[in-house]
Amino acid sequence: MGEGIKLPVINGLGRTNRIDNWWSQPLAMGVGLTAALIYTFWRLFLYGTESDNGTSLISYELEGSTVMSPIFSPNVLEWNLFGLNEWNHPEWVNAAILVLWIPFGFRGTCYYMRRVYYRTFFASPVACWVDEPDINKKIGYGGEKRLFIFNNLHRYFLYAAMIILVIKWWDVTHTMHFHSDAYDGYGVSLGTFVMGIEAFLLTMYVTSCHALRHLAGGMLDRWTTGISRVRGQLFGKISVLNRSHGFWFWTSLAFVFLGDLWVLAVAEGHLSDAVLFVI
Repeated sequence: MGEGIKLPVINGLGRTNRIDNWWSQPLAMGVGLTAALIYTFWRLFLYGTESDNGTSLISYELEGSTVMSPIFSPNVLEWNLFGLNEWNHPEWVNAAILVLWIPFGFRGTCYYMRRVYYRTFFASPVACWVDEPDINKKIGYGGEKRLFIFNNLHRYFLYAAMIILVIKWWDVTHTMHFHSDAYDGYGVSLGTFVMGIEAFLLTMYVTSCHALRHLAGGMLDRWTTGISRVRGQLFGKISVLNRSHGFWFWTSLAFVFLGDLWVLAVAEGHLSDAVLFVI
């Protein structure tokens, strides 16, 4: 056999012969992830869930309907299930702290997400034909082992994320039920669009997941008869969505924070929601 082609990589972290802006994408992704982590920490632990006058900062009421912040949805502390609504919890504990381990676990073990943080935070490698740190070369790639064995839990986080997704849509219906002196019926407000768009983007992110595609039909050797043919067709449809998995990852992540900022602004009186129509 002949010798393989040696790629023109110059030794040294970040060194390369490439003349394009190869660093722009990993830089933007790294900044985006870092901003998301900082905002989440600030919102959960520093800003609080109530204002000084006791007004909720995680949701607001509009003519009897409830618009919940995407970060704090589902609000399990209001559930009668397991007596959570009667739990005398510490002040720093909120619904997001109890639930966010599911979306964080799902996103953190996502195949697309692994590519992002391998490139941005571990420079393994930053980009094609760009050299990586010497320590990466010494350690080498040994698969999802040691700390990264946690990534093997992705399919189980998928199951939990699907439950959260159903609850997200259930929370959207809460924005559509108006019962007040002025309104009595079902309709749509600006808050409905905020929560609905966030739920839609999250739905697209979950349904374009690599693990869901494998669950649908990727584990089968052939799709010829009966249920296997149906699963093969489903595999094909999810594969189409999977091509844009990265797009749905970023848009769904961004709208979690945009939705939270909307709820925060309305709750504090900086913006006003409006009922668009009621039937």
